[in-house]
Amino acid sequence: MKNTTTSGIAVALAATSLAGAAVAQSDAQRIAALEARVSELESDQKTPLTFGTESGTVVEFYGYLKSDAIYDFGPKLGNTTFGLALIGPDSDDDGAFTGTVNQTRLGFRTTTQTGMGELGTQVELDFYGASDAFSDGGPEPRLRHATATIGGWRFGKYWTTFMPLDSYPPTLDFQGFAGIPFARQEQVRYTYDFSDALSTSFAIEDSNADSDTPVAIAALAYDTDPLLLRGSVIGGEVEDEGGDGQGVWGVNLSTTASLWQGASLDAAYTYGEGIASYLVFLGDDLDANGDPIEVQSAYAGLTQEVGEDWTFRAIYGWRENGSGLSDGTERLQSVHVNAEYAFTERATAGVEYFHGKRDTFGGGSYDANRIQTSIQIDF
Repeated sequence: MKNTTTSGIAVALAATSLAGAAVAQSDAQRIAALEARVSELESDQKTPLTFGTESGTVVEFYGYLKSDAIYDFGPKLGNTTFGLALIGPDSDDDGAFTGTVNQTRLGFRTTTQTGMGELGTQVELDFYGASDAFSDGGPEPRLRHATATIGGWRFGKYWTTFMPLDSYPPTLDFQGFAGIPFARQEQVRYTYDFSDALSTSFAIEDSNADSDTPVAIAALAYDTDPLLLRGSVIGGEVEDEGGDGQGVWGVNLSTTASLWQGASLDAAYTYGEGIASYLVFLGDDLDANGDPIEVQSAYAGLTQEVGEDWTFRAIYGWRENGSGLSDGTERLQSVHVNAEYAFTERATAGVEYFHGKRDTFGGGSYDANRIQTSIQIDF
């Protein structure tokens, strides 16, 4: 009887242990499944709205709403800092408040699998379409990009190949800092990848200057983590007042480098003749004699991420023109210092201080200062 009782107790204990293990395993599986689902939902929150069509095309909508509140402490620059290139002795120094939503952006991309590879398209709009949009104009739609890609080729309107897009630290100000090539142009571009790190691009683009002939651009990029090195060259013609073409050219060298945990450096240098129309704040490509104006520019920006929510940046930009009239711009300098806080996966708030300086060939020197705050909600 004792042996029977002992055996029964042992069986009961074994069954209880197995049941406990099964429950523990079941709980562990449920927890793992819940964690996987949460991770999937968080990933979906960061993914733009997509859907497929009967043709097999996948459509992705994206964009954001951005609202800016700006106060100029000296000369009123308006919706952007573009007015820095225009300030002078007659500028109103009383200060002014400006609010704008012009940077709000809407776009969509498509991908379609074809016998030649993946065909991609992109169309993107913002609201800087008014003639005075960069000073105090209200929101009007403007086409930014309209492009198609397949097999290394790109056709349509997109960032100029001359621009070091991957080494461009962002500012809350839409105009950006002095010293960077910046344009969106109609183009035909071909990119060839020698390896995962090394690539080259060649493009024929509609000129951003007053020209009836296109420009030719070539770029070479070496991109690894933690270092990006890129060089690009541009060549073309600009018509003088007599309609004769004057040769213009330029070179840009840029880099992005990781420094320490959460920190990165972006920098570039540009030099050329007759390429002011390809630089932020624009300018004359030819002087009064019809000769190309020598121009050089540079910028450096330091970015530091703190935790998962904060990003801090400090960016200095500089540009110098070789010749001009006495009231013309000889030198532009800009400083942007900003901080952004991501309070949700899709919403950020930021504040930025801007200081700009303009020097003229006649010896004049003028300053501008502003504070800008922004709220951006992505979708």
